[in-house]
Amino acid sequence: MRHAIALASLLALTVACSGATDEPAADKSNGSQAADTQDAAAETAENVLVSKDGFQLTPVAEGLDFPWDMIFLPSGDMLVTERGGQIRIIRDGQLLPSPVAGTPDTLVNGQGGYFGMALDPDFASNRRLYLSFAKGTPEQNTTTVISGTLSEDASQLTEVQEIFSGTPRETSHHFGGRLVFIDDGTLIVSMGEGFRYMDEAQNPMNYHGTIARINSDGSTPEDNPFADGSDGAPAVWTYGHRNVQGLVWDEARGILWAHEHGPKGGDELNIIEPGNNYGWPAITYGVNYDGTIITEETSAPGMEQPVTKWVPSIAPSGMALVSGDEFSDWSGDLLIGAMNGPKGQKIVHVDLDEAGQVLGTTDLMADLKIPFRDVAMGPDGELFVATANADGVIYRVTKQ
Repeated sequence: MRHAIALASLLALTVACSGATDEPAADKSNGSQAADTQDAAAETAENVLVSKDGFQLTPVAEGLDFPWDMIFLPSGDMLVTERGGQIRIIRDGQLLPSPVAGTPDTLVNGQGGYFGMALDPDFASNRRLYLSFAKGTPEQNTTTVISGTLSEDASQLTEVQEIFSGTPRETSHHFGGRLVFIDDGTLIVSMGEGFRYMDEAQNPMNYHGTIARINSDGSTPEDNPFADGSDGAPAVWTYGHRNVQGLVWDEARGILWAHEHGPKGGDELNIIEPGNNYGWPAITYGVNYDGTIITEETSAPGMEQPVTKWVPSIAPSGMALVSGDEFSDWSGDLLIGAMNGPKGQKIVHVDLDEAGQVLGTTDLMADLKIPFRDVAMGPDGELFVATANADGVIYRVTKQ
């Protein structure tokens, strides 16, 4: 048994923004949602969905176990993390039956499991793959990052090394877990604040509620804002976050984009700059799940404001920077998946100008009522989305 916790505990997996209780509410995958989807969409015998705003969703792979992240290899293969603790391979439009071998055991509990992946900037020569996942027990765990060498046929991970771990916590919520390399070759890692530890997000001496920056071998870059450890943990890049679930490096603009779950309301899209404090929980546009006030403050000196926010919540998930010819009129814009928040179950198009200023947002495919976990651009400019369900589906999205 390769998982630290029985697979049945996936039924308790939660989404940070969708509940009205003190703990985040469960991911929803039920008969009524399926019925709503069928009512809202024209569905063919091949399970192709068509939204009212003119998008066609064609299944690429079905029956995935809570798909979480999608990335593409130079060969065109797609790798998909399943939150239950596997990396799956989609090749030539087919989901291969066997997962990637040699991957680490994980804690499958609450929101814990496998999270994000990233390819080394020199992947073509070294085939190094990076994976973030929940490590530990329900009583003590954290977000951990490993690297390993992916075989030429993508069937096995070898030379696996643990290169980074966050501060231990006693909760299985809010792990963060997104990974992205930026232009200087360093790796950015999002670290959730563990839900119960929200006040620690204002303390950069630990990794709760931070975005970390490390070298590809796990060492600390010398130009990190707290590299000497005197005023903050060495790998901390930014702090004051709640649960960052989307990371994108925008090479053309030189911007690191991140979005994070608020509590009940107050989801945020931010521009990430080193050393900045993004405010949680000292300032927020949200309230507790039971409606009680966290703080009256929505701004404060020395704390960053989001470039856009969502009240009520959309439960943002994956995020992609649009490129390629298929959606050329959106080139350089952001697409964000939205799961099960009060205003979730859609894709959000964030329209950006050349400088990265937000011109507006548009909800897409909302009538399909699909909780979207991830959004990814393929190597030829194709758009792919993954659902947040236990019986997950990956769709290719095209305009009609």
